[in-house]
Amino acid sequence: MLTVNAIIISAIILDVGIQSVIIDRIFRAKQGNRRREEVEEENLTRYESNTSSDQPKGWEFKILRTNSGGFRSRKVLSKVCAEESQAGWILLEKLDDHRLRFRRPVVARDRDNLCKIDPYRTRYGIAEIVETWTTIIVLLVIMSGAAILGFAAMNRFFGDWQTRSLQNAPRTGDNNVIRQPPSPNVSPRPTAPPQ
Repeated sequence: MLTVNAIIISAIILDVGIQSVIIDRIFRAKQGNRRREEVEEENLTRYESNTSSDQPKGWEFKILRTNSGGFRSRKVLSKVCAEESQAGWILLEKLDDHRLRFRRPVVARDRDNLCKIDPYRTRYGIAEIVETWTTIIVLLVIMSGAAILGFAAMNRFFGDWQTRSLQNAPRTGDNNVIRQPPSPNVSPRPTAPPQ
């Protein structure tokens, strides 16, 4: 929540340096989380998935991911499990709010063509690239809105100020003659003849 507040504040004051540091830290944190999850997934309890015989026996495994932490809700979790059960997948464990681990017997591959879903999907919900572009567009809209509001406020504040150009600035080649401001146009008065 702190990063969201920092992004909004930096967008309002239009400090690009702060925004770039915050965005860099967000992406580095996501990369760190992704690496940590990959190590965790590689070190999960090993199961014997195939035996040495000619017949495929045992289990196959997959991890289903979502970007938005959508597996936090029981409703979504039960919906995903129902969809995956069409292909024979059984929920083995919930790793966290955005990763589920499934297993199914290898012989369940025979029913893959009857499924309404891709039996080997590894993502649930919106794609990561869509979420990334949505975030970028929202940030640009916030920054543009802040810039427009700032411009309007400054225009309202400074809009009544009048600027005047310098009159009769000395020109080069005038032999440094000091110019006098123009005298007002006064028409000569007719003088009365002397008597």
